Amino acid sequence: MLQDLAFAARMLKRNLGFTLVAVLTLGLGIGANTAIFSVLDAVLLKPLPFEHPNRLVWVWGSFPRSNEAAISPSDFAEYREHNHFFDQLGALSVEEGASNLAAGNQVEHVKTMLVSWNLLDAIGVRPQIGRGFARADENATLPQVVILGHTIWQQRFGGDHEIIGKSLKLDGERVTVIGVLGTDIPLITTAQIFVPAPMLNPGMKVANARFLRLIGRMKNGATSNQAQADLGSIARQLAEGEPATHTDWTVRLESLADVKVGSVRSALWILLGAVGLVLLIACSNVANLLLARGAARQREVAIRAALGAGRMRIVRQLLTESVMLAMLGGVVAISLASWAVEGLKRFGPPDLPRLAEVHLDGTVLAFAALISILTGLVFGAAPALRSTRSYLQDGLREGSRGSSRVNAVGGALVVSEMALSLVLLIGAGLMLKSFWLLVHVNPGFQTAHVVTTQIQLPADGQHFVYQLIERTSALGGVEAAGAITELPLSGQMNDRSFRVEGRSYPPHQDDDANYRRVAGNYFRAMNIPLLQGRDFATFDTAKSKPVVMVNEPFARRYYPGQGALGQHLVIGGAAREITGIVGGVRHFSLQGQPPPEMYVPFAQAPTQQFLNLVVRASGDPVQLVSAIREQVTAIDPTEAAGEFHTMDEVRAASVAQPRFSTFLLGLFAIIALMLSAIGLYGVISYAVSQRTREIGIRMALGAKPQDILRLTLGQGIRMTALGLAIGLCAAFFVTRLLQSLLFGVTPHDTSSFVGVPVALTSVALLASWLPARRAARVDPLVSLREE
Repeated sequence: MLQDLAFAARMLKRNLGFTLVAVLTLGLGIGANTAIFSVLDAVLLKPLPFEHPNRLVWVWGSFPRSNEAAISPSDFAEYREHNHFFDQLGALSVEEGASNLAAGNQVEHVKTMLVSWNLLDAIGVRPQIGRGFARADENATLPQVVILGHTIWQQRFGGDHEIIGKSLKLDGERVTVIGVLGTDIPLITTAQIFVPAPMLNPGMKVANARFLRLIGRMKNGATSNQAQADLGSIARQLAEGEPATHTDWTVRLESLADVKVGSVRSALWILLGAVGLVLLIACSNVANLLLARGAARQREVAIRAALGAGRMRIVRQLLTESVMLAMLGGVVAISLASWAVEGLKRFGPPDLPRLAEVHLDGTVLAFAALISILTGLVFGAAPALRSTRSYLQDGLREGSRGSSRVNAVGGALVVSEMALSLVLLIGAGLMLKSFWLLVHVNPGFQTAHVVTTQIQLPADGQHFVYQLIERTSALGGVEAAGAITELPLSGQMNDRSFRVEGRSYPPHQDDDANYRRVAGNYFRAMNIPLLQGRDFATFDTAKSKPVVMVNEPFARRYYPGQGALGQHLVIGGAAREITGIVGGVRHFSLQGQPPPEMYVPFAQAPTQQFLNLVVRASGDPVQLVSAIREQVTAIDPTEAAGEFHTMDEVRAASVAQPRFSTFLLGLFAIIALMLSAIGLYGVISYAVSQRTREIGIRMALGAKPQDILRLTLGQGIRMTALGLAIGLCAAFFVTRLLQSLLFGVTPHDTSSFVGVPVALTSVALLASWLPARRAARVDPLVSLREE
């Protein structure tokens, strides 16, 4: 083995140009695979970074209109106290809160998360200093204590270990810091401060106020079916006791891993499959190089055999060279993968779970080493066996010219490269068309020149909101300003039950639709068209007639074939007149259809939570950020605006994951196309070099340059046509795997299945024409003088 390694090193050093090309080609293929595997390993293969991750489950509320509903605090308390299959059952609010943190004279906008006292215990996250929440911390009408996240402790408080026991002012209320987490938990929440749920607060006792998500750690040996049946039994007991709010309600369990990373599972596996095809194409290219080089070494192999070397001994030597090439490619791949991983972490979608955990650890390096060895064996096996299969006499007789028999094997490899490239290119074409259609979807509002920020409301929230909107509207460059509780495409959501007045309903079975509170000129600021009726006005106050606006999908669903204006909806026991109809908005995703929505004036249904301020500018909206912050502070020095984002940024963030998948798949397809074109060029060039004497004879006998051009070009066309035929058949089945990632495009889209082969054919013709042109310029006199 040591002799083989030493000889392989000498041979690779002697043929430095060949070695560099092969190593770089393999490094590109192995590096891309390593980078994607590092993402897949961190996101999907590694267990969640929590205690007993395989026993953690997410508990959804379930009823006929949704199986992913939130759960009310009162129901959670029943589930927590009376279940039999959980070690811990904790809860957290559906959304992060926007709070004002006052420490000294500085007010800062922070993200807070309302959690049950035992949530951190359920997932096994414990404070680095101080203590965690205790059951007694829930026995309050307002939170009295908080736990700081690790990052805010470091950045805002300088990692001060004396912070425990100190008092902070959160939304105007005094709270005491009792602990600091040793790490943030972005997989669960990006909140900076954790607040215990005040279970004695009246708002926590409303049976149909559902705003909690539940995470439970099942007992050792318990199954999800047992736990679900147990909670389902409690849900039925609640329905018997409170049929008005619990009829048809139950729960559904799902593993925490599926909830948090399941949405990206198919996309990551598809990307790994795509980059695997790139590696196969790279292997084919290197195999072709080895075949050509093996033909030149026929005399060497024959002499070795004549001196007594057995076939397997020679094969082992050649495979040693191949594996050494692959290992050198693996070294290059590690460098490329390291760079690629940093790029993926920097430019990857922020909503890709566990992205920060991606790095080249021992598992990834072991994968790179294993794939390097396997790659060396894969691309080296065929050339090694081919080189040693020739007869001894053939090898001694052919000399350095080598054997033209490698053309058949090389052609087969090029055909496979073309087929694999076509599959990748069609997949990339489908993804690109899908993404283009997605980003050009009309969301129902205009994002240009709009900036938004989240505002935590003070005690007198109504006065603050309308004063802020009035002051902001008066700023130079502002066209309109308004506010809404749930901003489109932000992930914020809220729904509410209602009844259409005059219709009969079965007991405890109201209708349900998305519910929004708006203030100021929100519809004008977002350019949501008013289709019928009127917008909310300043006279729509708590003392005036209750009113509501609905969107077009709502009117179509609940008032088909009749006018909705002037009709009444019963919401929360109060009848509200429909005074206006606006266009539908794609609230949750650009991929979905606009859902039915109800809008009520903030003055008639104020909230003590937060609002999203929305401002439309005549120019660059970012120029207004400083002025808006000044208005917030001027109205209330204890208030602070959150981060500002343009609505263009909000829209872009909503399609970050499909953009990421499309970019990577497109990149892999381009690399595959380049490698395939290079492979085709190499095979045709080698064939021309092997047939120089034949071409000279043909031309001496009267063949014209165009005849030689047609003859040589025909070889490339035949390989391309066969590769396209095989690739189209394979793509017809493989593209079905992309179904869940496509929008507005079928897996068998005609334009992709026609346009991509045409483009690939054009590239293949160019790759074939270059060596064919060289063949047509062969001087017959020179070629006939060659040995």
